[in-house]
Amino acid sequence: MNSYEQSKKTRRIASVVYLLIMAVVLGGTYLSQQQKEQAAKAAHNSPNQNL
Repeated sequence: MNSYEQSKKTRRIASVVYLLIMAVVLGGTYLSQQQKEQAAKAAHNSPNQNL
């Protein structure tokens, strides 16, 4: 296998790893945002316990 073919394989592997990492980051961000929205709704809807 010549150097071009080897570098092509390496770039493909690197791009797949990059996409997987980005999917994890974006998925985590989405889940975090959903949890924040749920917490804000729960805090808004719950009666105030400090009174």
